[in-house]
Amino acid sequence: MRLRKFKELQKGERASRIGTLTGIVVLIFFCVYGLVYQYFDTIVVLGMFLGIVCSELYLHCKIKAAECMNVVSILCASFALGLFFMNSYPVWADRLNNISMYSSRGTLFPVITILVLQVAAILCEVVSCFCVRKEGV
Repeated sequence: MRLRKFKELQKGERASRIGTLTGIVVLIFFCVYGLVYQYFDTIVVLGMFLGIVCSELYLHCKIKAAECMNVVSILCASFALGLFFMNSYPVWADRLNNISMYSSRGTLFPVITILVLQVAAILCEVVSCFCVRKEGV
């Protein structure tokens, strides 16, 4: 299997590749954040990883079923986003209210950064859903 250069990709495939790269950055950033502040969640990592894998399957598989993989990628990444947001509730509550009720560690900056980057990756996959691939399928 030959990897195609970015210039050779169709518009939808380019959007999916950008979503994949953004997802990889988010996954690395989340792993560092989770290890530093002891908020590591394997289900969030699994959801992010499955989103990345499905996005790449959309790019590399030339069967008809692969056309739905970007939608599956959106579902996995959105699930990971929602679970991460729900798990970050103590940080939001403590930092926004200037309390230490939940004894949260860390600040809002890494949480907001992860959320914004994950939404950007999901939006790239949404764009790839609305662009039709002309070749190979």
